[in-house]
Amino acid sequence: MTLSCSATSSTVRGLQITKKLHITPLIDIQSATFAERYVTGVCWRLFGWREHGEVEAQGPLPEHYLIDNLKRCAQINRFDGRHEELLRKDIGFFLGMLHGGVLTPDGALRPDAKTLVIVHTQDFREGYERGRRDYFTQYEEIAHTEGDLLDLFKARTQDNLYLSGEQSTLRWAIGCTVGELSGRLFPMTEQEQLYKHHAPQVRSAAVLQEA
Repeated sequence: MTLSCSATSSTVRGLQITKKLHITPLIDIQSATFAERYVTGVCWRLFGWREHGEVEAQGPLPEHYLIDNLKRCAQINRFDGRHEELLRKDIGFFLGMLHGGVLTPDGALRPDAKTLVIVHTQDFREGYERGRRDYFTQYEEIAHTEGDLLDLFKARTQDNLYLSGEQSTLRWAIGCTVGELSGRLFPMTEQEQLYKHHAPQVRSAAVLQEA
């Protein structure tokens, strides 16, 4: 299979990974830089181990993959406003790797992938579940674009989350983001449908009690 790991500025809602593989990214991409690195991340996760003769390394990535890489970006000042192009490259690649981790080489969801990453901690799981609830119930407030996502990650740098000792808070916050990102790829579950159906009733009851 010939890889076509390139993207143009016209590929905003769809990315060509190979001649036969076309995917919808987790967010709406706004720059060629982000798109190219996103495609590279997907390709690396799906086919990179073959290219380099390594042991097969496909499959969902662990929750700490994005957390650790965002920490490194903060440590080398990627979020300081003077490295915008490099930051787009980094975040594009990280998201591509996450997306490629839950795909098969033909572009289908892996049957063993139930979440966008492998969840290890309760903090991350609670954030992930919150992010998915928000995606399906408060869709207009979710980060849908490359710019939205970069702004969100920058804001967390200003809050010093990446470099502080509050690791449980960081895991929860990144879990929320990853949960939101998963909404475009993983359909709403029966449990989430029940929550969406009952949440307005619960909020209405709370308002009546307060009144």
